[in-house]
Amino acid sequence: MNQPPNYPPPPGWTPPPPLPARPRWGRWVAWTAGAALAAFAVGGGLAVVLDDGGEPIASETACRDALVKSMREHAAAGPDAPAASAPAACYGLDKATLERITGDVMTEYLDSPEAEKLFEDAMREALESAAASAGP
Repeated sequence: MNQPPNYPPPPGWTPPPPLPARPRWGRWVAWTAGAALAAFAVGGGLAVVLDDGGEPIASETACRDALVKSMREHAAAGPDAPAASAPAACYGLDKATLERITGDVMTEYLDSPEAEKLFEDAMREALESAAASAGP
């Protein structure tokens, strides 16, 4: 309000250039939707190609071997081992089969001399630390 009006504009004055056009979101949305649709189609197409007549792609023996290897690695790492997830060889097996295989692997491992040695070592360490801390 305190400035004088600029009408008419001074001689030689040119208007500022127009602002750049806004991006065309429609094109971006179309490309993104097309890419998502293509990825979905390829994923579904691969599942159809790799599907073995409705049978699971994973085999029980490969899953069992992977579980045994994973359990031995995590047992050797001790309590600092990261949480384990199902091995890739077990993907595709139904829940009941996976639970049965896991139970068999756990039973087999707990009956092994390796597990007995780890258990004895852990008990010995626990008793030694309890005896050392129990004092007057």
